Amino acid sequence: MGEFSKAELLILEKCIEQIESQVLTGIEENADKDRMLYASCLNDEEKEELTKKEIKKQQKKLAKCPSDIAGYMTAYINPNSFDIQDENLDQYRERIIRNYVATTFVDVCENLLNHKFKTIEEIETEDDAFWEVLIKDHFYGVDDDSIRAFIKYLTIADRLKGYKSILESIDAEKALEEYNKLIEEDENEIYKLLDDVRAKEYTGLQLFKILKEQTNLEHTALKHFKNDVEIYLFSEKDAYEANFTWEQREEALKEKRDQGNTTEDLVRLGYLREVLKLPSQRTEGDKPSYYINTESLLFPWEFYSIYELIRIINTELAKHEKEPTNEESNTTSNERLKVNMSVPQLALLFKMVSDLKPSIFNLKSEAELHRFISANFQTKNSSVENGISENKLRILFNQPDSKAIEFWEKHLRTMLAEIKKLK
Repeated sequence: MGEFSKAELLILEKCIEQIESQVLTGIEENADKDRMLYASCLNDEEKEELTKKEIKKQQKKLAKCPSDIAGYMTAYINPNSFDIQDENLDQYRERIIRNYVATTFVDVCENLLNHKFKTIEEIETEDDAFWEVLIKDHFYGVDDDSIRAFIKYLTIADRLKGYKSILESIDAEKALEEYNKLIEEDENEIYKLLDDVRAKEYTGLQLFKILKEQTNLEHTALKHFKNDVEIYLFSEKDAYEANFTWEQREEALKEKRDQGNTTEDLVRLGYLREVLKLPSQRTEGDKPSYYINTESLLFPWEFYSIYELIRIINTELAKHEKEPTNEESNTTSNERLKVNMSVPQLALLFKMVSDLKPSIFNLKSEAELHRFISANFQTKNSSVENGISENKLRILFNQPDSKAIEFWEKHLRTMLAEIKKLK
């Protein structure tokens, strides 16, 4: 059907209020339990361990979520910056509920208007008890099983989201502590060195000499030095980006548009990045949405030398990782499995399998999977010597390529058809 009538919108609003009320009740009950659990912890280490255990527990519960509402849970747990826009968490959760009700209550609206309500006034004056009973029982075409599941799993998703937020804050605090240790003393040589690299225009050869002086190109030293550089880059870039207001970003983007650049041009030039979704997260008629790449737009060269230094470190690390050990066989790059896919297509395949619940891979981190792909696969475009870049895989896991999504959307249909033939 087309747009909702005023009467239909009023019915939807009443149903939304009831569902939101029940979700909030569940969230508040969970909050009381969580406060009790954290109060029982003796120290920060126990709190961190508790958080990790609870995350696994909620993930197991969420794995049983019915497929017809799984998309809503995914959108709630892992929203992108464009999804949330300027909303706080409560507003975003309400929008998720609105989307669910607007999608599933079409027939309910029609049945209520045909068999119960004749005027808007009747809807407005109907007692709250009616709406409370409506969403709990199978009247007027209400799918009460779906509603109960939606409320249950949205409450679980909120709890999981809360635990993840706590763990992320713990990780961020640890990263900040590492960073503070790095800059604690004015005499810190590495920090002063990286400031110098950032401020001056070093050639690639000069950067290589700096790296050799610091690490002697030894494998362990290279890894430690790379970690120091990445912590520096993360913290300094975040602090530098904070200097720019939202208005400054919008104004800079407007200047690019005024120069005759279309949205497609801005994406191609790296000033805008498209917010991509997997097929399960997309709906018919979705329009592309974008977010501003502040670094490319306002300070593209500020950290150029630091990025170049990291690139050189990665090149040297790759040389070590290709050297066979006594325990390993003399595996060469020619023994990688060759696949007739692009790197984005291969990355999305592994991402989809990795995201299945319950988990198929027994991994300590996503980086472990990136290393496996890099070491064991060669695509039609990847380098025979160096394989697939782990950094590129990390980027593609976080933001899948649109053409790769279309590729798997097409081939998954074919695979499903073939599976059905096997029954």
